[in-house]
Amino acid sequence: MTNLSNTTLEDLKTLIVGVDSKVNKFCEKLDTIEHRFSNLVHEVKQDVTQVKLEFSKTGQEIKELRQDHNELQKGVEAMELNVQSLEVEKLESMRQSFETKMNNLQEKQLLLEKHDRKYNVLVYGMAEKSDENIWAVLDNLMINYLNNLDKPKVDSFPLANAHRIPARQNTGERKRPNPIIIRFMHYADKQFFLSHGSNLAGKNIRMVDDLPPCMKEARNELAKIEYKIRSEEKLKTRIGHSGVTVILETRHSSRDHWQVRKEFRCC
Repeated sequence: MTNLSNTTLEDLKTLIVGVDSKVNKFCEKLDTIEHRFSNLVHEVKQDVTQVKLEFSKTGQEIKELRQDHNELQKGVEAMELNVQSLEVEKLESMRQSFETKMNNLQEKQLLLEKHDRKYNVLVYGMAEKSDENIWAVLDNLMINYLNNLDKPKVDSFPLANAHRIPARQNTGERKRPNPIIIRFMHYADKQFFLSHGSNLAGKNIRMVDDLPPCMKEARNELAKIEYKIRSEEKLKTRIGHSGVTVILETRHSSRDHWQVRKEFRCC
């Protein structure tokens, strides 16, 4: 009995010691696993923290990149506007330069044409016949209409040419005589001839410089104004030209200076 009891207690003690040993080993393993798990959790937390930091840094970089992109885009847009503005200014400058050159060219061309007509005189209102001799018509004009010119003086004028040119007729208007164009050889003779034009007052005949078409039109417009001024204001008038400008001047009497009343620039 005693031996059995002792054996049982020994066995039980041994069993308890063995179980305790296994429990301790299991606890050690649990501690190890817990330690490893804690380390793993810590590492994961560190990794997560690092990822968060990197993500935050990346987000900041993306934000800065977007800001840089927006600033760059604004800069590009500003440059495009500047380029467009420069192009517009350049085109406008080119247009103005082209217009100036064209106007200068037109003025030079008009002055050349005016110079080519410098020796010409136009005579309006001389009666026209189908079988007329133009030189006889001019002799009649100079001797019988201009009064102060005698036959020897008339014969002394060397004329390059003279003929009638078609007149522009308005619809329903009584046909007017075609004007005569006379080309003098010497400019002084032409001026002497024109200086006697005042003798034609009241005879429905007039003599004027031959001018380029646009200057003729300007002179015709000023002639209408001139007639109205003479009729209503009783002023003395004259129409002249300087360069490419046709000028209407007035004065009260021969003692007064001529005053510019109106002018037309023809280009």
